[in-house]
Amino acid sequence: MITLVSCPQLFAHPGHGAEQVTNPHGILHYLTEPIHLIPFAAVVLFTILFVSGKKLLQYKRDQRQKVIVSRDDIK
Repeated sequence: MITLVSCPQLFAHPGHGAEQVTNPHGILHYLTEPIHLIPFAAVVLFTILFVSGKKLLQYKRDQRQKVIVSRDDIK
């Protein structure tokens, strides 16, 4: 992890520097460049799938644990 964080070549891609009209470190750059947007979208998609999966499992678990009262128990 330290090697990946300390390697300056990982942070260099087209779009950073003086040739870009907008701020290369601004939010617009990160929202419009596919090189930044694709990993962000992947993390968001994974999070949505993880949370919805946990909720689905909890719902199924709750459905199995419901107590069914038979007619013999009512009398």
